[in-house]
Amino acid sequence: MKSRPMCCGTLVFVLFLGFTPAAFGQARPPSDTSSFRPGLELEYGSRTVGWTEDGQEATSKMTSFLASLVLEFKIQPGFLLAARVGYSSTSFENLVFRSLPLSIELEAGGIGGLLLGAEVEKALVAGGTFSLDVVGQFLASLGLAKKWDIPGLAVEGSVQGKPTWMKASLGPVLAYRGWEGVTPFLYPRLDYIWGKFKLEETIQELKGSEERDIKAKAIFGLGLGADLELSTRLLLRGEAALYPREGGTDYSFTVRTLFAF
Repeated sequence: MKSRPMCCGTLVFVLFLGFTPAAFGQARPPSDTSSFRPGLELEYGSRTVGWTEDGQEATSKMTSFLASLVLEFKIQPGFLLAARVGYSSTSFENLVFRSLPLSIELEAGGIGGLLLGAEVEKALVAGGTFSLDVVGQFLASLGLAKKWDIPGLAVEGSVQGKPTWMKASLGPVLAYRGWEGVTPFLYPRLDYIWGKFKLEETIQELKGSEERDIKAKAIFGLGLGADLELSTRLLLRGEAALYPREGGTDYSFTVRTLFAF
């Protein structure tokens, strides 16, 4: 299977600005007095990662789909913590393994895994037309082993792959609160992905394994979106983000719902 990155056109970006809200907890939901807010989040992203082979750097596309349950807690006014648990699906393009009995150029899609994460938000400037928060997030995708048969061999052969990757982000969130029911925001941040992909190969009696360390080529992201208050207790939140890098730009889309008790 092959995964192909989609273009981030202007139309898609505008639609996300209209329907999506702030990323990772930066804007207050309708019931700001709530101490506990559960929600659901979906995220799709395409990032370019680098890896080294024989001293030479190469790149691959890493595409991920994340679905998670979010549990947000207000520790004190202006200070929020959130935990995340869910499912991740990660695919790679052109990830090459040569130190195996048979060299493999992997183009694999849909490797599932367990998603775990934590978030923290601290208000720096609250009230008035504008607010300023600082938001940090850590995510870990613990991939489950997936097996493929090797085509074209006269004997039985297979490979088994397992990706594990982490993401850390930190940055300020500037939100505009002059419109009733809609809160647009700007979220520049440091955003970094790193991890590894382990591949094991078996061809009858021949066995081998190789591991690739992967690191994101982009370390800065710029998110833009809006919060929509659908009711006094239900908030829709999302974001469209771009990650500039040498030779191009990566992207991600995020949508979250939060219910205030």
